Amino acid sequence: MVFAVLLPFFAACYVFAAAFLKKRTFAWEIGTAATGLAFLNIVSMAFKNFVHGQVYSVLLLPFLTLDGKTYDWRVHLETTEIFLVVFIVFSALMCLLFAKDFLQPEKMNSFVVFLLGLTSFLIIVIGAKNMFQFFVGWDLSVLFAYLLLMLFHEKQAVRRSGVNFLIWHTLSDVPLFCAFYMLAGKTDGFFVASFTADSFLAFQGTETVVFAVLILLSVSAKLFLFGTNILIAQTAGISVPALAFIAPAALGGLGVYVLYLFFPFVDDNQTVRTIFTVWGILTALGGLMTASAQTNIKVLLCQLLMGQFGFVLTVFGLIDRDTAFCAYIALITPMTGLILCAGTVIQALQGEEELPRMGGLKKYLPFSFWPMLLFSVCCVGFPQIGNSAVILDMYAVLKARSLPAGSFFLTVYLFALAFVFARLLFRIFLAEEKFSATTAARICRPSKIESLPLMVLLLLSFFQNKVFEQSVLPNLTGALSIGVLVSLLAGGCGLPVGIYCFSKAEKAGGFRLSGGIFQKIAHFCQKGFYLTDFYQAVFVRPFMALADFAWRFAGAELLTEKLPRALKKTAENLQKTHSGKPSDFLLWSLAGLFVLIFSLLPLLAGE
Repeated sequence: MVFAVLLPFFAACYVFAAAFLKKRTFAWEIGTAATGLAFLNIVSMAFKNFVHGQVYSVLLLPFLTLDGKTYDWRVHLETTEIFLVVFIVFSALMCLLFAKDFLQPEKMNSFVVFLLGLTSFLIIVIGAKNMFQFFVGWDLSVLFAYLLLMLFHEKQAVRRSGVNFLIWHTLSDVPLFCAFYMLAGKTDGFFVASFTADSFLAFQGTETVVFAVLILLSVSAKLFLFGTNILIAQTAGISVPALAFIAPAALGGLGVYVLYLFFPFVDDNQTVRTIFTVWGILTALGGLMTASAQTNIKVLLCQLLMGQFGFVLTVFGLIDRDTAFCAYIALITPMTGLILCAGTVIQALQGEEELPRMGGLKKYLPFSFWPMLLFSVCCVGFPQIGNSAVILDMYAVLKARSLPAGSFFLTVYLFALAFVFARLLFRIFLAEEKFSATTAARICRPSKIESLPLMVLLLLSFFQNKVFEQSVLPNLTGALSIGVLVSLLAGGCGLPVGIYCFSKAEKAGGFRLSGGIFQKIAHFCQKGFYLTDFYQAVFVRPFMALADFAWRFAGAELLTEKLPRALKKTAENLQKTHSGKPSDFLLWSLAGLFVLIFSLLPLLAGE
């Protein structure tokens, strides 16, 4: 247990120390070996948990006793936690293998350290038994994600995106902190796991809705960040292995786990379930429709990823949290493979990311074409492969609730999703060549080391339905009837229909819409029904305006004189007011620490 949890962390420390002391080190080999051994250990733990029901808990450090209750730094892994840790460590291993020939040698040491650090702190936060440890692990995981995104910090666009990313996540901790405070007040403790059945009845009525919205606001920063252009407006230069690990596995996994962990508190409230469902549907549509108009391959995939997270939220609201967790794994596995496939295309074209400058790559990169096609099939719910088990559950619930319109729109959504994938595949591999003869002469196929993680992810994506049937998660209940089979096939037809339509359009010189009304409708759809603009106006811009205000006024006088005096005065007043309430004093002290860290962000960013 300790070996599995701490080995990546110790490997990261060793590689960092060797690089700091300018000693020769085999960073990739050490990082890959440590992650591989940790993965094998975690898999053996998962097997023992499945066969014998064994639960793993290890004490890392004693912490504090507060209001008669003892809190410690502990990693506690039960069924769901082990399953998620297996997936995260596996994703880290695949990204390390993919990065071997992808990254420049001078970037490899930093990449290994940051990736292993992020993996270690993700395990610590997933295994947290108290909210203090959870909160610290949450923020440290964001810090290492920021460092991974800033791997190419010498580029101005990457620096700007990374700083916005860190500010956004720091601000998103405010509603999460408020939700934890509400929960502590209702359950009389700061514990994360092992709530009693009575604790789930702590919230009633409006309080339940407020708690759910606070959690959703914080988690949305992690789930929808990469689909919001205002934050990651320019992904050029950001490492594809880093993007593939941070977006789907690390931040996505942590965000879904937060929802999974706290969903029992709001499970029985129909209003909350409606909020989850509506929020998820809007996000799925917004991600899908905005992706259909994108020309940058990484931005397109990130917005599709945002739409997939919207689908997971919809499953939370309509079905239950176990099925939603399955939906997350079923969608993220092929999406990670798609991002890595996009990396092979970008590397083959010497960094080119724009779809209009590609085309005709099937004859140069057949290995990239076929996995990308199969990963796309796995994402759209083709019968018996990919995420079809979750789709079956969705159809079963809609039928049980007598919602034929819901089944129809689900089929339309799957068809539209497949159509967007068809556009992506056609523009990259099947359209006419747009690059020069010089570029064509320099195109190289992926190496064997790059190909290995793609093949492993593809096999897992294909057979994950069987994994669900035999896994630690509950079996899914949907049945493959004739009607559902027809619906799944109709949704999957979006791929061949899309490729056919784009092929005919290219031969005809492109799509031509006559009349102003048709052009307006097309523009309305390409803008994703303006749902992304809605997200930016309601959620993103207020946060960024506050961040910009703090950025502008975090000058030397504020940091060296005004802020310390204010904190000192606040601390003195708190000591007087809350001398008999240590829990309140600790909470306000943590809030002050958060304000201090946020104020220091401009200096940490080097601006």
